[in-house]
Amino acid sequence: MLGAEREIIANEVAAGQVRLVFWPILDLGPNSLNAATTATCAGEQDPAAFWAAHDTLFENQGDLYGADRQYFVDLAATLGLDGAAFATCYDGEAVREQLAALDAARREAGIFNRPTFDLNGQRLIGAQPYDTFAAAFAALLP
Repeated sequence: MLGAEREIIANEVAAGQVRLVFWPILDLGPNSLNAATTATCAGEQDPAAFWAAHDTLFENQGDLYGADRQYFVDLAATLGLDGAAFATCYDGEAVREQLAALDAARREAGIFNRPTFDLNGQRLIGAQPYDTFAAAFAALLP
């Protein structure tokens, strides 16, 4: 997904034609929530840090199964985030409750596969090449 995501951001998002919204899928054990919490807490300090954390977590997803709290704290440090603010956010319940609610909403909407993309009601399921997104955007955008 990261290849298409980068092209979507560079082309449609940068042009103001598309807004990219991330919804968590929390179905791979407790570290699904911990990873989503990490990215969300990073994004609270700097929106670009959300995507940096997201990309790092995605690229190193094999590490997540054995990750502990320190793994996520260390990731925040590598992103240059304020460690105390990150820890407060990460250890708190507010973000975790928000993410659980988003996960429940996507399940209610019938989204169970990862990744799933919703383009104004048209769903693309599974990793797609950028050309597939470009064609869908062309059909939807004026």
